[in-house]
Amino acid sequence: MSLVPTPFAGKVHLSKEGRHRILEGHVWIYRTEVSHYDPNIKDGDVVEVVSAGGKSLGVGLWNSQSQISVRIYSREKVPLNQEIIHCFLSKAFNYREKLFSGKDSNAYRLFWSESDGLPGLIIDKYADWYVVQFLTSGADRKRNEILEVLKEITQSTNIILRNDAPVRLLEGLSLTKESLKENFPCRHLVCIEGIPILVDLYNGQKTGLYLDQAANYKFVSQIAKGKRVLDCFSYQGLFSIFCARGGAQSCVAVDQSAAAIDIGKENASQLGLQIEWVCENAFDWLRKKEREKEKFDLIILDPPSFTKTKVQKESAFRGYHEIHLRALRLLDSGGFLASFCCSHHITMEEWKELISRACWETNSRLRYLGCLPQSPDHPILFNIPETEYLKGVLAQKMD
Repeated sequence: MSLVPTPFAGKVHLSKEGRHRILEGHVWIYRTEVSHYDPNIKDGDVVEVVSAGGKSLGVGLWNSQSQISVRIYSREKVPLNQEIIHCFLSKAFNYREKLFSGKDSNAYRLFWSESDGLPGLIIDKYADWYVVQFLTSGADRKRNEILEVLKEITQSTNIILRNDAPVRLLEGLSLTKESLKENFPCRHLVCIEGIPILVDLYNGQKTGLYLDQAANYKFVSQIAKGKRVLDCFSYQGLFSIFCARGGAQSCVAVDQSAAAIDIGKENASQLGLQIEWVCENAFDWLRKKEREKEKFDLIILDPPSFTKTKVQKESAFRGYHEIHLRALRLLDSGGFLASFCCSHHITMEEWKELISRACWETNSRLRYLGCLPQSPDHPILFNIPETEYLKGVLAQKMD
């Protein structure tokens, strides 16, 4: 990276009070931590961050509308130009190339926001197509430069822009979808851990699939042989598909999205797999099955994030708690529970405590077998705990 001094839009000064995590390696600066800033700064601008004592702490992307006012991309005073963007993307792509070398997967995350150095940029690879998201105003402002670098590195224009994530609204950005190619197919066939999967890149949740669970699909399927499997909040039922391929006695996939269920059915049919698909609210379905005293040997709980903010944590815990109570009553003795939380506002310790309370209330004994983390193409950084957002637990119900 070039160290040639370059003008920035202005300076943002930190307050004297409070514990600033940026001094400990974090990259987020909250609105409440800002003392004052130059009045000419506009949302999406690159700014220099200065301590209360006047020391330069790095450069980042500014947004007055977000609770996170600045997201640092460098501790040195370097511009966010095409050269730096090329450096960020090249390093991230090289890491994934090594990570997936020799593996039978062609769908994975190529670039992940702060974890790869450029806040708000997501790039997912699906075979020979690339799905891009600009989730912050700073990344959105650099759209043209980022796309030029992406096309240069990949030698491809098979690019879809999924700027329809609600988090963009918090940055003052509109929700849009578009493809850089005309007459493109929405659905594409990809390979996840050796299994061919049809995915809708234009209309599917997130960028099409939950790529952060790819390693867990395979791992959980290894204990599914001969078992009655329940896959709750299944989306397109990839846990069910992997478990069915792994020799499960039966699989039930429950999700309230008819579109997700339809594509799941299509994938299962192409693979010759027998799965019971239930298009229903998982809470209602679990209550019904509890009344019917049905039993399962492996239950997978992969609910959406019930909490987008810390304020919502209490109500989210109530929802998470309920599904665990019902799942534990449906889980047969000796059966396995794979339980996931995808909110960075909830820690692993809080998740274990929630499961522990559900055990107590259902008079269940669970043997903790280990954690089920997000796939390694979603890197976790020690100084940014929020990058470890997916927390999974594998446990076994004891006699």
